[in-house]
Amino acid sequence: MEETIVDTDGRIEIPESIRKKWEIKEGTVIRIEEKDSEILLKLKKRVSLKDLCGLSPKRTGKPKWATAEEIKSIWG
Repeated sequence: MEETIVDTDGRIEIPESIRKKWEIKEGTVIRIEEKDSEILLKLKKRVSLKDLCGLSPKRTGKPKWATAEEIKSIWG
């Protein structure tokens, strides 16, 4: 178990060994939850399309943008 000290602004420093293990970097979102007499820090996992659907689409070239006439034809 690691220990840290709360500074005057209420901040804590996560020990380096834990940051490396969990790949916590600047900008990582961490949720704080209270449970009974504990404070829990939970990493917010970023969800990708692959995670959601099991898909990993590959790009096949440059996208072709619709012309003004094609857009107008959609709206009638």
